[in-house]
Amino acid sequence: MRFLKERKEFKSSLEELLKNVMDDVKEIEAAQITADTGQALASVLPSEVDDMRFAAITAALCSLSERAISEMGLGTMEQAYVKGKKGYILVLHGREDQVLTVSTTNKIQLAPILFKHYKRFDDDDDKNLISNEAPV
Repeated sequence: MRFLKERKEFKSSLEELLKNVMDDVKEIEAAQITADTGQALASVLPSEVDDMRFAAITAALCSLSERAISEMGLGTMEQAYVKGKKGYILVLHGREDQVLTVSTTNKIQLAPILFKHYKRFDDDDDKNLISNEAPV
């Protein structure tokens, strides 16, 4: 029982982290932290979006991106984005086995959000994107 309570508290802290990221960048409409296995770890998504399906889509995008980058000898995947008429889906590989995916409006300036994301990792001594102590 204690494990379930700790897990719920941890998930709540991750969702709070995502909400803070969304508050920092107003053009972000949705966000999710996903394990590279396709498991949704935390989500702030519109009610009509299934978080498990979106996590599986993110994992598939990561897998395909990693394969393409490997085939071309370009190193390791860091980010991928898909542009639609109304905005972007950004997939930002975190540390180890975690991915941050955000949905944005088409009014977003990509450079500042990417800079903030990677600066956060450079400043963080942790090995995980989803740490309770991760700076926001």
